[in-house]
Amino acid sequence: MIHAKPVAVARVSLPIRRPRREVFQAFTDPDLLAEFWPDCAGETPLEPGAVCYWRMSETGAQLRVECDELVPDCLIRLSLSNGTRIMLTLDRFEEGGTVVHFCQCGFGASPDPEEVAEATRAAANMLSDLKGLLERGSVTSGASDCLRLPTAA
Repeated sequence: MIHAKPVAVARVSLPIRRPRREVFQAFTDPDLLAEFWPDCAGETPLEPGAVCYWRMSETGAQLRVECDELVPDCLIRLSLSNGTRIMLTLDRFEEGGTVVHFCQCGFGASPDPEEVAEATRAAANMLSDLKGLLERGSVTSGASDCLRLPTAA
């Protein structure tokens, strides 16, 4: 019998009342990304094979980010130098909106639950800031929207 070990995953989804094209552009254009990403999102546009350097927090180390896959308006897959991988999927939502699904995995064989929880919180805040930027034209620091996000670690 094969016994599978559970895999730690930081997962967050949030509806945004903007078309998938606009949401996708926010993630792939470094100028837009810098407005809602937690810290430094680099200066390189995301495209397949692109390598850029991002910070996930003010105090965090700079990470090498490689774009593994990009399907316009639908999917972004990234590999980070800390061993984690991020997948962003964009699904259609009512009245032309978008549901953004953030999934981060690769926390190691014995992940620290606090590390996974912190990644989930950071993703929730980042998506909430993106929602504020695209829907209202300003980042709201994540507090109001992230409390309603369904998350699982």
